[in-house]
Amino acid sequence: MDDLISELKRISGLQFEHYQRKFLEKRISFRMKYLELNYYQEYIDYLNAHTEEIDLFLDKFTINYTFFFRNINVYWSLEKFLKIYCKNLKGPLRIWSAPCATGDEPYSIAILLDNLKNAGNNIPNFEIVASDIDKTAIKFAKRGIYSEYAIHETPKNYVTTYFSTKNTEIGPKYKINQNIKDKVNFFQEDIIKGHRNNKKFDIIFCRNFIIYINQFAREKLMRILEARLKDGGLLILGGSETFSPQNTCFESISIRDRFYVKNLSSQKETFKQTIREVFQTKEAKKFRKILDERRKQSIMNKSKGAQKEIKKHTPEKKIKNITRKKDSSIKKKVQHNKVNKKLLNNTKRQPAEVRITGLVVNNNYDGNLSQKNPDTVSTNKKHDIKISKDQAKINKLKQLEESLKNRELMLEKRNEFFNQENAKLENKRKNLKELLKNANEKEKEVNKKILEFKHLKKRLEKREQVIEQRERQLQDRFNQVGQYSKKIIQREIQININSTEIELKKKEEILFNPFDEKRYDRVEEINSKKELIIPSGYYGLINSFDQNISATKLSIEGLGSSIALILKDPINNIFAMAHISLPNSSASKQGYHLLFPHTFADTSVKDLFNNLVYHGAKEPNISAVIVGGAKLFLEYDKTYQENIETVKNELKLLEIKIEAEDIGGLSERSIYYDTINDTLFVKKSWEFQYRAVV
Repeated sequence: MDDLISELKRISGLQFEHYQRKFLEKRISFRMKYLELNYYQEYIDYLNAHTEEIDLFLDKFTINYTFFFRNINVYWSLEKFLKIYCKNLKGPLRIWSAPCATGDEPYSIAILLDNLKNAGNNIPNFEIVASDIDKTAIKFAKRGIYSEYAIHETPKNYVTTYFSTKNTEIGPKYKINQNIKDKVNFFQEDIIKGHRNNKKFDIIFCRNFIIYINQFAREKLMRILEARLKDGGLLILGGSETFSPQNTCFESISIRDRFYVKNLSSQKETFKQTIREVFQTKEAKKFRKILDERRKQSIMNKSKGAQKEIKKHTPEKKIKNITRKKDSSIKKKVQHNKVNKKLLNNTKRQPAEVRITGLVVNNNYDGNLSQKNPDTVSTNKKHDIKISKDQAKINKLKQLEESLKNRELMLEKRNEFFNQENAKLENKRKNLKELLKNANEKEKEVNKKILEFKHLKKRLEKREQVIEQRERQLQDRFNQVGQYSKKIIQREIQININSTEIELKKKEEILFNPFDEKRYDRVEEINSKKELIIPSGYYGLINSFDQNISATKLSIEGLGSSIALILKDPINNIFAMAHISLPNSSASKQGYHLLFPHTFADTSVKDLFNNLVYHGAKEPNISAVIVGGAKLFLEYDKTYQENIETVKNELKLLEIKIEAEDIGGLSERSIYYDTINDTLFVKKSWEFQYRAVV
């Protein structure tokens, strides 16, 4: 597997180590299963032998699951941001969409901006850049033609204003207006390596991409996005993608829509305040309300817990004893105060100084009493001992109170932790809801595919009827060939009889040439467009120097699994085209390949080559163009592949260079070859106009 990934990296030039390993292996497994290859080395050999395989491997390498105005609430939130951001914007508004897939997202942005600008909002001129790694997706986006599913979430007024509709066999097609197409610049690139545009952007869309790459590539990508985004600019990620803006220059303004503003704190105060009011007011109120309710519940729980802790650590009997002792000490203290009052009132016995609890108190008495009351001193000492005991008990209660406060802090921390976990679970619930929504959308897409397959089945049934009709026509041709072969036999007998006349003709150097006689398989009838229309099994030839030939174009319509072979000598202006339908002439009956050699690949190539040389072409100047070989029938029918391989082998034997080819695929083609300009034009069944191939 590692050798195969290294080979893919060498051929494509992409850094596959940035992608999730499971995703990469799944893509490789899909291609090998489709090609019926069992070993990695077989696939490596196939890649080296078929240069087009790397494009097929990269086709839809990232999941191009998208449609117009996907997650439409993101676009409504973008509209709010633009009305604030564009007030002080100088110059054009620049937006980058990456990866853009088939163009649905950048076109949606262009439609939204154009509609806002036409409505009189303060929207400046805008430039949209869109890039993706998938070349096929970029081609599809530039074409701008979409199915009915692609616009199923688009508001109706946008559909009628910005799309034109055309009904086809598999349902309606919607073509984006040229005005919107001109607003978007598409190009192919690997954004993990960097962005080739040196300009900075006001808004960057990078939705639903980082889930496919590893952590190292994510960090590298975020550095690229940060470097390409202006201060105060907006970064928009996908709804299922998580990004922690901590320790970065980004600040989240909408968790739901994944909106992040670069260096918001350094912007003007009015801009910051307006952004936070618009995007955070409702969410903050709801969040604060939830937090307040949780705090109240937490406090109630803590008070109940504290009561339980007090009961647990302080038994009821002990509390009762403490209170009783405290009450008795208070009563004794009251009695002691009464005694002191009596002593103060008795001026004859009261000394100048009285000792209470070890302190000297001056009562301003100048008497000469020399004796102290021994009862009073002893009572004071006992009172001091009781107060110290009560104080120790009070200290224990304070320690218990402090312990309860510490437990309350611990409970608050636990409650905060539970709130954080609850928020994470809520995010996961939202993600699961989004996944369920995506699954429902995919189910709708599958149902649509089923309908398309039903339409395809009907088309196949019609084609089977056409094939049956062609088989009857072929049978009629076989009968004609039988009759013609009888004439040939009679002619051979006549030749033998008139051998003497042949010898005389040889002497006179009058040679028989098969290209001089009238041929049944050459098309010479010209239509109003000066075209030779070549049916299956026939050929056409144009010699520009032959004044008797006025045709300038060779054309074939409804080219399916058959091959259109063009041989040309542009220097001598001689061109020929054959319509080949079968690979091998060994199955022909009654000499059919002699009358219609261009039905079969192994007889057509040589005959067309000799015919071209006979009419004046030079062998070194002759080159070939191959078109067709579409897979239209069942899996086991390999006629299309055998046609392609047989034609290429015959050209190789004659040492004829293949100048260009447009082969394979699943669609019929119509072609015409302009001999004046030496240009081939091709149109597949689902295309609206011809495109130049050579």
